[in-house]
Amino acid sequence: LYQMYPGEVDYREFLDGAASLGIYVIVPLTSASGGGALNRTLAAPKCYDKTLFWYGATALAEYLKYPNVLAGMVGNEVMHDEDAWKAAPCIRAYSRDLKLFMDRMVDEEVHNRTLPLMYAMQDASVIGGAEMDKNEAMKLTADYLTCAKMGKGELVADVAGDEPRHGSQHFEENQYGQSPVDIVGINIEIESWCSSTQDYRQNPDGTFGSSFLLYEALRNTSVPIIFTEMGCPHSHFDRDDLERKTAEGTRDWAQVPIVMNEMTGSWSGFIAYAYDDPEDFAMISGGPFDGADTLKPTKDFYNFRNQLNKMTGKTALTNDTDSGTALPRRCSKVQSDLLSCCDLRLFNDAMIQSFQNTVNVPAQQDKMPTAGVKHNMHTQQEDEHSTTGDENSVICAVLGLAALVLCIVAQKGFRLPMQRKSQSDDEPLQSGFGFPNALGTDRSNYGSV
Repeated sequence: LYQMYPGEVDYREFLDGAASLGIYVIVPLTSASGGGALNRTLAAPKCYDKTLFWYGATALAEYLKYPNVLAGMVGNEVMHDEDAWKAAPCIRAYSRDLKLFMDRMVDEEVHNRTLPLMYAMQDASVIGGAEMDKNEAMKLTADYLTCAKMGKGELVADVAGDEPRHGSQHFEENQYGQSPVDIVGINIEIESWCSSTQDYRQNPDGTFGSSFLLYEALRNTSVPIIFTEMGCPHSHFDRDDLERKTAEGTRDWAQVPIVMNEMTGSWSGFIAYAYDDPEDFAMISGGPFDGADTLKPTKDFYNFRNQLNKMTGKTALTNDTDSGTALPRRCSKVQSDLLSCCDLRLFNDAMIQSFQNTVNVPAQQDKMPTAGVKHNMHTQQEDEHSTTGDENSVICAVLGLAALVLCIVAQKGFRLPMQRKSQSDDEPLQSGFGFPNALGTDRSNYGSV
């Protein structure tokens, strides 16, 4: 989901209803504007303040009680140009504080789990003001968001993918914890798999396929990688092949089994873009999504569903792959790479003020944090490309409100007991949430993260 209003809107009926259908949800931990916005126009440390943390703490305290909340999004395409990259340390600092706050809630038995944190980057070739190979840019971005300091504790590597014996150092065991981001997403909705004749490994002109090159570039990333916005716009699909192109631009979704059968050595899934809105990506017709109007799946939706049946069910756990041994890179080495490639010198995120002690851990009966000042909540519609935007992987198939989520990464100890009832091809989907006994649903058997 791209926009929620923690502390203002009660999502119990929706989240309980989603769980009853086997639906897992990724929640936003930032907003498009107001107190929940990470201001990417300001360089670190000014881009992070206590109102942003209060927003995230409120969201976590509220959403962690729902077992079908899968992960939290700490940013969507924040570092999109030279100036915005200077705000990158604030993403790490914000994630650090959220993790410390979740640890406090677990320690005080308010919640019994923490939530994996995710960042979604754009499919772009710019870091700072420098143009570079697109896949190298995305790999370096992932390295920065997941790098670790030197010190005692877990191992880290000088070069991505190094084994412990190859010049590795250790995580810094301090109050700021380890890798801030647990899952890295890549938005590839534009010019991605836009032809029904596209091949994974090789293009018609003999060059390597873009997805294959991206797979190779990110093989040694230390955290799970997923496509967070996958799906060519309807207006672009087969636009260069008039014999194949349909008036609706219906996508064939041939990349679905590719990602889950061919790319599992380093890839852990994707979010298909999108269930509803924007129109050039939607799989559902009718509406609006107001709880009253009937929504009907399109041919695009059924193509997507049919491709799910071609998945073999393989995961990184069962593949013969060395991706599980990749270590997080040492931050000083990543900083050196950013300086040499892009003349980009970033503020040390460990020096950014922590706000995690400015909020009291909620009592068990409250499940809502309290602060000295009520943070400012805004309800402006978020654009999907705004400042927020916002050990092994497992596969799940779920239907989300803002996007169809096919396969989402989970950390150790992840269980998926929920099953969604099948939908016949000619049966319309209802946009309403009228789930029976939604407010009184027992969530004890939904599974856990």
